[in-house]
Amino acid sequence: MTIPTQWIAYVVPALLIACRMSGLLIAAPFFGETAVPARVKAALVIALTALLLPITSPVMPHRTVLDLFGDALSELIIGAFLGLAAQVVFEGAILAGEVASFQLGLSLETSIDPTTGASSTIMTTFHRLVVLYIFLEMGVHRWILLALLSSFAKLPLGTSLAALTGQQLLHFAGNLWIWGLELVMPILIATLLIDVTLAFFSKIAPQLPVMYVGIPVKQLVGYAVLVAALRFWPSLVGPQFQSAIGFFLQNAHKV
Repeated sequence: MTIPTQWIAYVVPALLIACRMSGLLIAAPFFGETAVPARVKAALVIALTALLLPITSPVMPHRTVLDLFGDALSELIIGAFLGLAAQVVFEGAILAGEVASFQLGLSLETSIDPTTGASSTIMTTFHRLVVLYIFLEMGVHRWILLALLSSFAKLPLGTSLAALTGQQLLHFAGNLWIWGLELVMPILIATLLIDVTLAFFSKIAPQLPVMYVGIPVKQLVGYAVLVAALRFWPSLVGPQFQSAIGFFLQNAHKV
């Protein structure tokens, strides 16, 4: 079945732009949160599609409905790829929160994450919300939209995204998980020193109630270290978002 010429000129480009935008809004942090109403996401897709349609001028031959379906799927993947690249940074922060919860004895203390609606540990929710604040404060959401706009020059509508190798994806994700451990490293070092100190006192003074004071002391010191380290988080988180967006732009090219 062949698509009419007038559809190719107007409707098809709008549909493909909307698919790329939808992929981004599904996978990207902030845009894809469950706290953002579906109507707001739909309105954003329509508005951005209307803005981008006049400045995108794809040269598209006559194509069938099956070809159009394949192009729409490709556009969806392109948008989702950009969103997932930025989402990996949040996953690193979530890892840091989980490790901090374990080290401070807060693994069983859970709360509802207001951005996702899911239950998670208090420290995990805190880490995620702080990174989200940095995300908005630094304007990373605008970086993502600009990267998506740049993708139309590197990947015109109707082209395919070159498949990334599993090694590239694993290497990129692995680096950000290492960054997540670096984010929680101050708490890890502080709790390790406390454990060593308490073990030393338990040896020289067995009558001391080390088991009873250990967890409260670790939590108090852990909170103090976390508060002291927060001032350095923007300088740690910002480059990771830049790296994620750069990873997308470097690997987004035509087959």
